[in-house]
Amino acid sequence: MYKLCVESDFSAAHRLVNYPGACNRIHGHNWKVKATVNANELNELGMVIDLYELKNKLDECLSQFDHRIINEVQPFDRINPTSENLAKYIYEYYEKQLPKNVNMFQIELFETEKFSVIYSKI
Repeated sequence: MYKLCVESDFSAAHRLVNYPGACNRIHGHNWKVKATVNANELNELGMVIDLYELKNKLDECLSQFDHRIINEVQPFDRINPTSENLAKYIYEYYEKQLPKNVNMFQIELFETEKFSVIYSKI
C-alpha cells in the first residue's frame, strides 16, 4: 500500500461557543493541515496521483476559511468550530474530491505547533 501526504495552511479566527474559558472569545490560529491518502495501485506514470493535484485539492478546501472567522462559514455557523469538527469537515470535503482509486486515510489539523487533532474513519 502507498500512503501520500500533503500539507497546507491557512490563517483564520474562531470562537468556541459555550466553552468555559478564554477560547470562548474570538481568537486566531495559523492552522496547518496534513492530508494523508492511500492506494494499492499505481497509474501508468508510476504514481498514485500527482502530488500537486492533491495539494491543489487541499488548498481549494481550505480557501473557504482563509482569513475568515470560521464561525461565519457554513456549516460552522451552526456547528461549534472545534478542531475536531473542523478536521472531520476537511476530511469529508477532501474525500469527495479524490479519484476512485485513491482512498482518504486521515486529516491532521494543527492549531499550533504543539496541538493537533487527527480524524480518520479507521
